[in-house]
Amino acid sequence: MKPLDHFETCFPLLEDHAHTYLNPDELKNFQSFSGKEVARQLKNLLEKPLAEFTSVNEAYFRARWAELLRLLHPGEDLVLLEIASGDADMIPQAMARTHPKGLYITANMNKALNDSLSRKTESLALKMNIIEDDAVRIADYTGKGTVDVIAFQHAVNDVIQSILCDKAGIDTVHAEWMELLPRMIELVKQESSRNTLAAQVKEPFLELMRALLGTLRSGGYVAMNHYLFQLDLDWGYPPDVFEHMIPMTREWLRELKGCREFTLDGFDSQWWIILQKIESEPSY
Repeated sequence: MKPLDHFETCFPLLEDHAHTYLNPDELKNFQSFSGKEVARQLKNLLEKPLAEFTSVNEAYFRARWAELLRLLHPGEDLVLLEIASGDADMIPQAMARTHPKGLYITANMNKALNDSLSRKTESLALKMNIIEDDAVRIADYTGKGTVDVIAFQHAVNDVIQSILCDKAGIDTVHAEWMELLPRMIELVKQESSRNTLAAQVKEPFLELMRALLGTLRSGGYVAMNHYLFQLDLDWGYPPDVFEHMIPMTREWLRELKGCREFTLDGFDSQWWIILQKIESEPSY
């Protein structure tokens, strides 16, 4: 796989990032690792499918989102909408350090995951709004043109899997997500083997994106990232689909009017898509 980032650039910064973006317990865990062990974990994180879950991961990913959010919205008043967050607290943890006066909103229908996210973030000095509804109806809650950044943190695959589950009549709202994941992977594998994945999910995905763009202010951004999990691959996720999730999605987004791709140095197009909402051009 193509590395997520450059080890030589990231490693010298990681300890400072740990002090900035980790809470005291997480920092204590980070400091329990030798420098050699931190280097090993970071190199594996960047160059292999993710198989370890430690404070090294948290320091790296929170810092990356923090850097991106500062670039996209330097002001303190950031309004961010995260799609399909599950119970991952990476972005609110970053926002609490970079934009503590901002507003974090997430649209996520799975109740158990929302409860878990609430527990993980209850101590953060950050205004949060967790909406238990389909993201396609998000404008009913946010209004139009009120959001500065829309984030998909390793969420494109979750949206695609939810679309397939909906078509198959599988409940994703009340289910235990990890128990459902093998079935989701099987659906992706099935459609991929038939070369029908795009036919099944592209238009519902673009419908969601059109609804989301309505909530975004003119000049605002959509940021999507992806990386590989070894567990998903072990459970049969088609490697070519999983590794090329972002390039595949980019091709679909070329049909989306009202935005254009925006590139930033250091955010590799294999793993990131950044779109900017525009008014005058029909596509990016």
